[in-house]
Amino acid sequence: MRKTTATAFLLPAMLALLAACGRSEPAPATLLSPAAATSVATVGDATLQASAIAIANLNPAMAAHYGLDRNHDGALLLVTLRNADGNALPPDDLRITAMATVLPDPPKPLELQPLQVGDMTDYVGVFPAKPPASVQFRITAIRGGARTEFTTTAELYPR
Repeated sequence: MRKTTATAFLLPAMLALLAACGRSEPAPATLLSPAAATSVATVGDATLQASAIAIANLNPAMAAHYGLDRNHDGALLLVTLRNADGNALPPDDLRITAMATVLPDPPKPLELQPLQVGDMTDYVGVFPAKPPASVQFRITAIRGGARTEFTTTAELYPR
């Protein structure tokens, strides 16, 4: 897994706030909030970023955007797909799957829904879990014969 030079990725409602970092060194992705966890990986010439956050920690606008009730327990997984410059890639040549678990339970498949934002496609999944819990996501992506696996975690705390 490598960090990349690219435009920072965020949830679609935050895209308008982002700008290219303009530096020649790798730039870390901007987080949704201090409670979000983010992992970055590459597959072929594509960059994937997975962000995970407790539903309770979403701001009201983000929760409304995804049709989520912040009073419900669980975690949101967002996976973005971009090229090295942060531009859209066609999703049709990408196969992406996700598993989610709260230990000691076995991993379960997580359905990812494609979400169109302009000419870009992101993938969103919700995993129900009762706090306190550490929800672990394992994402597998295959593109053009290349394969990568990476993980991210969302911490759920009692309210």
